[in-house]
Amino acid sequence: MKFMKHRLIVIGFGNQGEWHYENIRDRIPEIEVVGAYDIRPERAEVIEKCGLKSFSSAEDAYACKEADIVLIATPNNFHKEYSISAMRAGKNVVCEKPVCMNTAELDEVLKVSEETGRIFTVHQNRRWDADYRVVKNIIEQNLIGKPYYIDSRLFGCKGLPGDWRSAKVSGGGMMYDWSVHLLDQMIDLIHSRPVSVFVDAVNVRFPEVDDCNKILVRFENGVSYQIVVDSWCYIGENRWHISGDDGTAVVPIWGGTEGKVVKANIKEIGWEEGFVFTANGRSSTMAPRPIENLKEFSPPVPELPKWEEFYKNFVAAVEGRAELAISHEENRLVMQVLDACFRSMESGKAEKVF
Repeated sequence: MKFMKHRLIVIGFGNQGEWHYENIRDRIPEIEVVGAYDIRPERAEVIEKCGLKSFSSAEDAYACKEADIVLIATPNNFHKEYSISAMRAGKNVVCEKPVCMNTAELDEVLKVSEETGRIFTVHQNRRWDADYRVVKNIIEQNLIGKPYYIDSRLFGCKGLPGDWRSAKVSGGGMMYDWSVHLLDQMIDLIHSRPVSVFVDAVNVRFPEVDDCNKILVRFENGVSYQIVVDSWCYIGENRWHISGDDGTAVVPIWGGTEGKVVKANIKEIGWEEGFVFTANGRSSTMAPRPIENLKEFSPPVPELPKWEEFYKNFVAAVEGRAELAISHEENRLVMQVLDACFRSMESGKAEKVF
């Protein structure tokens, strides 16, 4: 298949920037990475060992006439500045998440995108995670009826690295690092207007930023969506737990496709048909249904899109053949919810999104 060859420059050649280079090189034939710039002088040698041109500054990189795409993979507080400069230099931009530090910054970036006619998008790669795709299919196929509680949880036990991710000024903390991914999944999944946000965030190791957070988002359609990100947890829970008015579903493993759906095959059941006994009393409301009244099955695994589709879609958008898979409206809504999260962290109360 013939295609137009695009050339890309990486701004910020750290772990994430180098990952993009390696995966574009190996998996995206439409794009050739031709150079990179990193503010740390010692990274120039790494860039050159990769066979890339090492630029002396971002401005030097933007002046490269053969490149039409710039990838921004710097600390979060530089995303706005580099994105705007690249577009004003005539480049299309892929920016790592979070797109910016807040909605106001994003609005500045989107205004320049419109003024220059350059394509701008955000690398929200977790929309392609297999576990998320299974959950999305469960809801779209109405396998458990209308969801009312959704728990999206991710656990690690290494904590934040002690680099820029631990500093507030650079956009450190798990809210910017991981919760923004799960918020993006949420916006893609729930087609309703978010109303309010409450956040419980804690500082375990680093005093300036959150190591762990719990986010509760309420939607106009009645869904309560909880996100839990814990970087100091040694015993995790199911990656997903979804309660619907016609069943319950779990998907236990991040990146996995296995799960379980349980539904009642008899909707109404007499209260007198069972009790649960404990040492301190009995209960009928919490008594389990008889096993013969339940139906259990594994959720179907949909056709799983590949991560390559992100860049292929971006190329198609640059060439005028497609709309962006991750829209500006979605990115803006994620940032509006994120802004409300930070307001809730400050106030200790639920905050309205709008």
